[in-house]
Amino acid sequence: MCVLTAILEPSAPAQRQELDTIDVRLGAAPVPVEGTDGRTHIGYELHVTAPAQGGDLQLERLEVFGEREVEPLVSYGPDELEGRVRPDVERNARYGRVVRRDTTAVVNVWVTVPQGRRAPRFLCNELRGSGAGKETVVGDLRVNVRQRAPLVMGPPLRGGLWISHNGPGDHRAAHWGSVLVKGRRITVPQRFAIDFLGLDATGRGVRGPLQDSSNADWVGFGAEVIAVADGVIRESRDGVVDNPPLFEPGPPASLELPATGGNYVVLQLGGKTMVHYAHLQQGSVAVRTGQRVRRGQLLGRLGNSGNTNGAHLHFNVVDDALIANAEGLPYVFDSFEVLGTTTVDAAFGDAATYPSPPAQVRRALPFNSAIVGFPRN
Repeated sequence: MCVLTAILEPSAPAQRQELDTIDVRLGAAPVPVEGTDGRTHIGYELHVTAPAQGGDLQLERLEVFGEREVEPLVSYGPDELEGRVRPDVERNARYGRVVRRDTTAVVNVWVTVPQGRRAPRFLCNELRGSGAGKETVVGDLRVNVRQRAPLVMGPPLRGGLWISHNGPGDHRAAHWGSVLVKGRRITVPQRFAIDFLGLDATGRGVRGPLQDSSNADWVGFGAEVIAVADGVIRESRDGVVDNPPLFEPGPPASLELPATGGNYVVLQLGGKTMVHYAHLQQGSVAVRTGQRVRRGQLLGRLGNSGNTNGAHLHFNVVDDALIANAEGLPYVFDSFEVLGTTTVDAAFGDAATYPSPPAQVRRALPFNSAIVGFPRN
């Protein structure tokens, strides 16, 4: 935790004076991870609380420096911050860079390490804002970067082409933007979650018109979902009916899997590390709670059950059995192919993106919109 004091920055340094304390904290300590672009990335959040006394704080600029860099690795101005700041997280407000007094905002930060350089041991964050017509500086917040490798796992699906939707790197995706508040504690369980949607060889996600489609028309529906590592089944559920495509379920009662996951499997890798497979096909779950499984073993089949409007696999790794207590963990798949990028609108619309020639990737995390191919054995 770092608690910094906002200071007035007038034209003359001799006139500096302290303002009310602004509380700035780091969320989960970041772990560097390599993406499908071949670069190392560091994702984390800053929690900014404006004091109860005084006016609102408007965030103006965030610059992030490495341990040796003179130039910032990241520089977010007003427009970028407008879409990276979740204000008043206690009331689940949407995006905007104004932090109302006595509320907390979350700032999503995504740092890309320059090509050929190692991940820094720490990052310095300089956050500027304004309030009551005066510019403020929220000093240098040092963020220590964990010098450890992310989890290395096998593929979650057997074969096929997949778009990584709502995936890492997209700060406005439903996953990274989903925060939980419990007292003063703020967690992001789905920080690195991915929705995998199936594609055919032409980049299409559905056979025929989308509006008239059934689940069987979706390319990924029924695909084999497999264990990414040896482990024990912590929890599993079957028997939930698959939704029809484009069905819009109501808001879930919570983010816990019984309320959102439909048919699902939780694979415990060791300690509190849990892998979530959600929205499986009704009648397909092939494992039971307490069962030991091996990497590559069939767990179930991709479906459309639970809080979803289209057939996909929701894949996530967390550090606690309860979502309410969990932080999302970074991970990499040991080997897969990358075939360019696309979007859900293109894959399920009239402008499908034809996959590029495959490039083999090792120990990387599929980024948002990447087209990936997993091995069939």
